[in-house]
Amino acid sequence: MSDMQQVWVERIRAAADTGTQLRIRGGGSKDFYGQHTEGAVFDTREHRGVISYEPTELVITVRAGTPLVELEAVLAERGQMLGFEPPHFGPDATVGGCVAAGLSGPRRAAAGAVRDFVLGV
Repeated sequence: MSDMQQVWVERIRAAADTGTQLRIRGGGSKDFYGQHTEGAVFDTREHRGVISYEPTELVITVRAGTPLVELEAVLAERGQMLGFEPPHFGPDATVGGCVAAGLSGPRRAAAGAVRDFVLGV
């Protein structure tokens, strides 16, 4: 387990022990969307980056705090793109926020939703 993961585990356990609600938040680009949420902000922006990428298999593993623009840039370097078309709510929009909100963009009808392209969490 990485140092960051250990810190997260400890923070989540401490919140559970004290009954503190956590509000998971990456870039905050979708704070306007849905119901107002309560709780201490649990920021995922430091949990970012590509873990693995297999272009020939069309599989990439990224952390939740990875900005969509960074993910799309990595894919573009190999002539690839996301199968769905996530709406961008500024440069802070993250992969985790995209998956959490389920926003798939105008290609959803033809290509499918974001959930159709997620192999695991």
